Amino acid sequence: MKRKIRIGVFGCRRGRTYIKTVYKGGLDSDMRITALCDANEDKLKEAAALCPSGRYAPKLFTDAGEFLKSGLFDAVILCNFFNEHAKYACLFLEAGISVLSETMAAATMADAVALCRAARKSKAVYMMAENYPFFRSNFELKRLYEGGTLGKLIFAEGEYVHPMSPDENAGISKAGPDGNYHWRKYLPVTYYSSHSLAPLIFITGEMPKRVVAMAALDDPAHAAEYGRLRPEAAGVMLVTTESGAVMRVNGSSYMGPKGNWYRLSCVNGGAETVRGHLGSVRVAYNSWAVPDGAEKESVYETVWAEDGEAAERCGHNGGDYWVMKYFGEALRGKRAPFPDVFTACAMSAVAILGFRSVMNGNYPYDIPDFRSEEDLKKWEQDRLSPFPPASI
Repeated sequence: MKRKIRIGVFGCRRGRTYIKTVYKGGLDSDMRITALCDANEDKLKEAAALCPSGRYAPKLFTDAGEFLKSGLFDAVILCNFFNEHAKYACLFLEAGISVLSETMAAATMADAVALCRAARKSKAVYMMAENYPFFRSNFELKRLYEGGTLGKLIFAEGEYVHPMSPDENAGISKAGPDGNYHWRKYLPVTYYSSHSLAPLIFITGEMPKRVVAMAALDDPAHAAEYGRLRPEAAGVMLVTTESGAVMRVNGSSYMGPKGNWYRLSCVNGGAETVRGHLGSVRVAYNSWAVPDGAEKESVYETVWAEDGEAAERCGHNGGDYWVMKYFGEALRGKRAPFPDVFTACAMSAVAILGFRSVMNGNYPYDIPDFRSEEDLKKWEQDRLSPFPPASI
């Protein structure tokens, strides 16, 4: 009988979601949570209560160094602050511990370079915990695109719009022990772009090569009500891909209405998720390019190809289940991780250089090839960051 993968969770607020996913999704047949770490003891106890007790209860840590050196886990889920993932990912990879990293892979170009180098040297696996590609509608768009009937991609769009009330925002962005710092206060409007971009990469296999961006300004009173220090309400990026297609994506957007939407426009036709109905897709072909046996246009509800019941028991429209399922399979050598470190860092570069484009009059920036040491050297000293140098 194969040994279960031992998982450590670093950061127990968002980390609770992954703990629930392991047990609610039935993934505890292949992995178990063996260690938890958080400086906040209340969050630590809340997370521990979601795990088995007794012999299989996870060991609890408030010190990151002791957690790292404990030897209690084969892989770690990084759920710490948005802008601090890369430095911890490097430490764990250097120790031979596989990494599943939440939100943004890197907050600076230098961080992205260091992360790629650490992952390349390590025998451990790196994967970004990006869950939006794994909606059942996006699985269906991937199936349609790979089927070839739509033809070459010309244009794609990805939207992630998630407005929150001031109370909801305050609930997830409570200040640190110093009473002031939280990354959400400083978050540039292009930075949280993986929910819009990653699904398009997953569906099409296209990689970003250039970005140009612009931002829409918020009402000052509205921004102040949320405690944000940045004046922008929405960031829009045009991303040119390796094949010459263009993708329009957004970052964190403080506007309404809430929703997600993904669209492919190709030579022979197009496909998209249905606005307001995330599980449905619309497929339409040009009248002269309808495949034999197909309808010119159809709208239908998608279904899971597999593991539907398990996915539906987990969060983010089943996406959390597939993140953990894919990570487990990557650790077992059954599939390549998605997003891998090079894709994750390319998406980070879109976010980072997208904001630089906003600040420099919509100047276009080339996205480096993170597999190329020549490209890495160009950015290894670029530590320009919108976040304070010392965070909690």
